[in-house]
Amino acid sequence: MRSKVNYTRLALVGVGTAGTMAVIHVYQQHAWWSGQRGPFHIVNDWDYALNIDKVGHFYGATLISNLFSSSLQWAGVEKKRAMIYGAMLGSIFGLYVEFEDGFATDWGFSPGDAMGNILGAWYPVAQHYVPFLRNFNFKWSYIPTTQLKTGKKKIFIDDHEGQTMWLSISISNFLPEKIEKFYPDFLNIAIGYGVRDLDGLGGGKREFYIALDYNLEKLPGDGWFWNLIKKNLNYIHLPAPTLRLTPKVAFWGFFFSKKI
Repeated sequence: MRSKVNYTRLALVGVGTAGTMAVIHVYQQHAWWSGQRGPFHIVNDWDYALNIDKVGHFYGATLISNLFSSSLQWAGVEKKRAMIYGAMLGSIFGLYVEFEDGFATDWGFSPGDAMGNILGAWYPVAQHYVPFLRNFNFKWSYIPTTQLKTGKKKIFIDDHEGQTMWLSISISNFLPEKIEKFYPDFLNIAIGYGVRDLDGLGGGKREFYIALDYNLEKLPGDGWFWNLIKKNLNYIHLPAPTLRLTPKVAFWGFFFSKKI
């Protein structure tokens, strides 16, 4: 059964999207592109920030794609179509930022970033058509570092050392049936990745973590708006018992992200 589009809501989504993109453009113009324009150029920055920025591009594009998709569904667009449109809009937005970087003298168009943007934007679509992928979701945690507070980093997106990227795994779906029925289905395992001591030349330290994680979409209650809140909150890894595996083993009973 095809849903009925509410054109008033659809117009609001369009205006809201255009306004948000304009605000983001102005913000990024001041943070990244101000005072630097030159010929378009490509930079293969696979060694930049030990690749945590690539994971961040994937995560951010997934989040943006889902926001577009949810907004279109709210306007009455059928779910599958909304997901496709959301992925397309997420890809376009990510590529727009990369092309702008291509004209910035200090940056450049990054094929790796562009790939992360496209793969991340289409990941929700892949999860829809390949149910197995729904067991793997990306999350983020962040505490501002002294570099951001002192102005050495202009925007939190560049504050890589304060970020931890997480892959949350729905363990309950992999357990034997006899064990699964006793296991709390909201309790996941997350694999984390962070960096520190970046030198801007490809050097630094990688940090890997394993932690408990919570599937907030399993919170009780239903309804379109409440489900939307749960879904978006689920993009954040909440504090939980955590074991750091590298570069030095450590354990925290209540860990959110690194504090540098």
